[in-house]
Amino acid sequence: MQRYEKAVELTRNMLEAAQKSEWDRLVVLERERATLIDQLRNVDREPPRDERERDRKRTLLREIMEFDAQIEILTQDWMRELREVLGSINAEQRLSRTYGA
Repeated sequence: MQRYEKAVELTRNMLEAAQKSEWDRLVVLERERATLIDQLRNVDREPPRDERERDRKRTLLREIMEFDAQIEILTQDWMRELREVLGSINAEQRLSRTYGA
């Protein structure tokens, strides 16, 4: 269960980074979480037999999914802004090539 709790912590930190527009930090945390999730896939193939443990696991997974949904909203806004900036740069480059700046 500790790995799931660590995944929740990492996801919470990812959300915090996204809220602060700390994109480099978000990427580092996401990579760390992806490694942890891969480990979980390899060692946690069977559902817990204990009902309390199953409930705890379910709660942790829901938290991760809720944080992920919030992160997705924030990163969509960032990606939209990034596309606008890149579009503006491309337009400037075309103008520069056309009219020689």
